[in-house]
Amino acid sequence: MLKLSGIGFLLLSLGSLAALGQEPPALEIFTSPDGNFQFIYPETYQLLVGERILKATQGRRAGIPVCDFSTAEACVIYPVEVRGVEAPNTRFEGAGFSVHAVAGVAEELGCLTYADQIAQSPGDRLPVTSIAINDRVFRHATIRKTIAGHSQAADFYRTFLQQKCYELQIEVSLTDEPGVRKAVQSTSLGDPVADSARESLRLILSSVVFPQP
Repeated sequence: MLKLSGIGFLLLSLGSLAALGQEPPALEIFTSPDGNFQFIYPETYQLLVGERILKATQGRRAGIPVCDFSTAEACVIYPVEVRGVEAPNTRFEGAGFSVHAVAGVAEELGCLTYADQIAQSPGDRLPVTSIAINDRVFRHATIRKTIAGHSQAADFYRTFLQQKCYELQIEVSLTDEPGVRKAVQSTSLGDPVADSARESLRLILSSVVFPQP
């Protein structure tokens, strides 16, 4: 079982920027209105809650949104200006981290086996593994979405708490251009900028805690 170890890991990773001569960003703490979860994110990233999820930009030319306004309780959007001019041919469009409670899933077994996702896509196999984040076990699944000219890699992390199925998502959208050479390594999205964005959102994921009442 993989393990992500929270705030210290996030601070250590941001501290490594200073060692490379880059100024680490200031950090903000988000606490859900009901107090059920918290996470840390860089202040240069865009936090979307409430009506802002409907109105704010989620990326540049993003064909597939990286935050689902109909379900998310909070989203953090990777800033498009981080893309950098040194990668003009990047396929990266946008990336986001979000947290929501899965509607209609009130049993632990159905939550952690992704029964609802499987029902929506009969015949598709959905490999599920376990990962520990701040001593809480999550069930992790990866899903690929495609529409004409665009693709998205989505990582889902689920845990069952207080009769709710919580799902953390990291979604990275790219253009899916014909003739673009794909990466050989399955762990890569085939685009350095997209890979960097996903890793930065994994740092936010590693900071998530669910304070006990």
